[in-house]
Amino acid sequence: MKAYLSNNNQFIVIALLWLTLGMYAGSVIFVVLPAMLFLLYYKHMHLEILLGFFLILTLSDSRLSQLNFAADAKNIYILMISLFSFLEMRNSSTTIDFYKYFIGFFFLSFLVMFFNPNIGLSFQKTLSYSLFLIFVPNYIFTVYKKYGTLSIKSLVYFVAIIFALGLIINLFNPGITNLVGRFRGLLGNPNGLGLYAFLFLLFFITVNEHFSDLFSRNEKIIIYGLALFCLLKCGARTSLVSVLMFVFFVRFYKISSILGFLIFIFTVGVYQLISDNLVNIIVGLGLGNQFRVETLESGSGRIIAWKFAWDQIQDNFYLGNGFSYTEYIFKKNYEYLSRLGHQGAAHNAYLTFWLDTGLIGLVLFLFGLLVTFLKAAKRSKLAIPVLYSVLFSNYYESWITASLNPFTIQLIFILTIIFMYDFEFNETAVDELKPQGNSPKVQTEL
Repeated sequence: MKAYLSNNNQFIVIALLWLTLGMYAGSVIFVVLPAMLFLLYYKHMHLEILLGFFLILTLSDSRLSQLNFAADAKNIYILMISLFSFLEMRNSSTTIDFYKYFIGFFFLSFLVMFFNPNIGLSFQKTLSYSLFLIFVPNYIFTVYKKYGTLSIKSLVYFVAIIFALGLIINLFNPGITNLVGRFRGLLGNPNGLGLYAFLFLLFFITVNEHFSDLFSRNEKIIIYGLALFCLLKCGARTSLVSVLMFVFFVRFYKISSILGFLIFIFTVGVYQLISDNLVNIIVGLGLGNQFRVETLESGSGRIIAWKFAWDQIQDNFYLGNGFSYTEYIFKKNYEYLSRLGHQGAAHNAYLTFWLDTGLIGLVLFLFGLLVTFLKAAKRSKLAIPVLYSVLFSNYYESWITASLNPFTIQLIFILTIIFMYDFEFNETAVDELKPQGNSPKVQTEL
């Protein structure tokens, strides 16, 4: 950890400057941010740019009014990082190109945005999603080629510090880190912290699978401990089940991919039986507090949201009304839904995509996602277990329907790692690798 703070002292200074300007200098940050990003790029400080992007996305999830600037700053950041990635891709003979499986989805999304009540916002979200999938994986690739595994360590330590800061602040000012009696750390709500921890655990497990010597035993214990403790403390049961599902399927897929697939089909088949008896099962395992069984029967309002979303889907079944339409229709009916016991959006990625891009858009997105993971599965036995847990998580949340959040980028970290590494070559970590150093052999053709 000391080495991390020493190697990233420039980033820490930059982050503190952005925080200070964003919190106390108002719109000045929106002038300083792009200027500093251009300077960082000119200085070849690609790792600082990537860490800064992750930081802004993390801050943008917060409910603290002092951090509201991050929600606007991330829109500037995605344009800047896309430009930098494009410039780097021009000089590279290898690229991460799983975005090509989503081209049909991109095209349809731009088409249906003209049906949206707020075309400008829909265009912004559609553009950011497209830029994100095309350019962010390649910028992560650029950073790795220039910094080696130092970049991986920096990302891992960054998240570990986010967890640790949340726990430390909770000791002195729980009003900042708690929401309606549940721990949320530095994220916007407890379920958001749960998603953050769930996806980080998948990322960290993937890193350790392919860079087994990158972290010491004690480092792994501390980092896993922080993530798991935050996951349990926030009480996000969907994320906890998603982690357990991932670990469960990893075991089977390491034995046989066919066996793992059969177990998945069996799990889907008995899902309703498990769901009907879920309360009794959880209580019997002594996990009632972690899963908050008192809210299971009502589904925390999700059943209301799903029924409302399904009713709205009937109005435009095949094409949808463009990105952000789900957010629009749920806000428009906020009072009605609140009386029924629901607050928030659809809490289901498939219904959200269906509302926004129609059945055709949903199918095109799932096609791109499945093909990407099937290609990844040829390189890593972790790929399909990641897919299963992500699909399950998005049945109860809709984080994958947005690009500029601190969750989707962690899925991109996982996929990029799988696609960009020659696993045999990277058995040994190169922690000492410096910027502009020799990069390991990379295998990127799909």
